[in-house]
Amino acid sequence: MTKEIKQRKQKNDKLIRQEKKITELKSSLVYYKEITETIRQPFVILDGDLQVVTANPAFYRKFKVLKKDTEGRRMYELGDNQWDTPELREFLERVLPKKKKLNDYEITLDLPSLGRKTMLLSARQVDSKQLILLALEDVTERRTLKLNSEIMTKNLIYQREKLQGISDTKDEFIALASHQLRTPATIVKQYVNMLAEGYAGELPQGQEDMLTVVSDSNERQLEIIEDLLRVARADAGKVNLSKTSRDLSKEVETAIDSLKSIFKERGQTVLFDKPKEQMTALVDSKLMFMVLENMLDNASKYSPKDTKVTVKIEQNDGDIIISFKDKGVGIRKKDQAKLFKKFSRVHNSLSDSVKGTGLGLYWVKKIIDLHGGGIEVSSTQGGGSTFIVKVPAGV
Repeated sequence: MTKEIKQRKQKNDKLIRQEKKITELKSSLVYYKEITETIRQPFVILDGDLQVVTANPAFYRKFKVLKKDTEGRRMYELGDNQWDTPELREFLERVLPKKKKLNDYEITLDLPSLGRKTMLLSARQVDSKQLILLALEDVTERRTLKLNSEIMTKNLIYQREKLQGISDTKDEFIALASHQLRTPATIVKQYVNMLAEGYAGELPQGQEDMLTVVSDSNERQLEIIEDLLRVARADAGKVNLSKTSRDLSKEVETAIDSLKSIFKERGQTVLFDKPKEQMTALVDSKLMFMVLENMLDNASKYSPKDTKVTVKIEQNDGDIIISFKDKGVGIRKKDQAKLFKKFSRVHNSLSDSVKGTGLGLYWVKKIIDLHGGGIEVSSTQGGGSTFIVKVPAGV
């Protein structure tokens, strides 16, 4: 075979190979075009020179461009070169050729028709790098929402810390003020008692009556101070439990006995059907006694004369359950959420005549929470209330 014939044959073989590649490329293009046109996300197909071969309908709708102004043009030239950014060039010319496949590459574009947009690009080289499939996702709103969310979160954290600081300062003030008030109030109590017992001589009846008023007011003041101190300690996490195994049935009996004179004075009775078996739980006896006294006293204070308070205790699913049912004024549904909040008092027909700081049930809930239990209420206005205290059973 002569040299000339050999060169001619090589040239023909090369042309055949090129025509075959073109045919395959066209075939691939039809295949990819059919796929991309069904995808809702904007999608373009680029050739090796980064010219737009075609794009799906979502691309034209999203970026408000025409097919005739898009196909056959380099990606950078689209829309009066608005796509010609360092980020996009970096992605298509340097990053993608090394990776051949890349997802979620973020760039920001200033598009006259749409404004400033943040896009996530995902691309893949196919057909021996002859085609590039490029998907574009507009994440501007998502990024803005995330940024706003982060700013809002920072503001909320700042506000929370600020409020916590105010709350801590308030608690410190309450604790300090209560400590300072307790000393003079205690001294007043001592001297009032001394006067009442005749240490300064016999008092006329009128002065004794006035001294009784002073004594009652002083006792009330000391009760308020003690309530404030308890709450301050609880809020500061300084309440430590000293747990022992106790029969809560006996604890209920003791609490009822301690308030016997109060129930008698108010013309009320307490019904307690003591169970035969022990109701044993690990509790701080002193604090639990305060809970029981508070619940009984509340049931009495918010009930009319000649009514009954029913106390029941039982064990169920690993809990000791103590219920306090009264025939009192009841609590409106919308007011029940306030019951266990600090300094909160529910207004009803008896609340104005009943003295209170709005700390009793708050303190009760704190104690029960420390024991790993819970407290809830069931009530209707005018139909009485039932408070249920639960603590884990145990020995």
